Amino acid sequence: MTNRNINTMDFIVNKLAEGNTISQALKCTYEKRYVQIPFNEKSMSVYVTDLDLSNRTINALLRTKLRTLKDVIEYCNDKKITSIKNLGVNSGVELFEVILDWCWEHLDKTEKKDFLIQTVVINDSNLKTELAKQF
Repeated sequence: MTNRNINTMDFIVNKLAEGNTISQALKCTYEKRYVQIPFNEKSMSVYVTDLDLSNRTINALLRTKLRTLKDVIEYCNDKKITSIKNLGVNSGVELFEVILDWCWEHLDKTEKKDFLIQTVVINDSNLKTELAKQF
């Protein structure tokens, strides 16, 4: 890891220590919303109704027969999530932020560390301008 990567990781960890969720910390760090979500077998079987999603988002997913996170991920591999009727950009963002935060909370300490390292290395060139000025 480079010094820049270590500084970025410190920034994210500080945001988490301030009480931010992982999705909030990553939004503060990166321009783009794309980050790799840390899925494991346990998270793949979670029902979308068990997540803290709006009724609109849950209903849209269920109408499309997307009942688990695995269903959502497989759907997104083939189509855009916003192709679901009544699921716009805001609902899509809500969905992925909730999934990201839920998965993060269900990782152990080592998995969280590995996730952060991988995210920082992959997104090295995707830092927000104001954060990049600090380095």
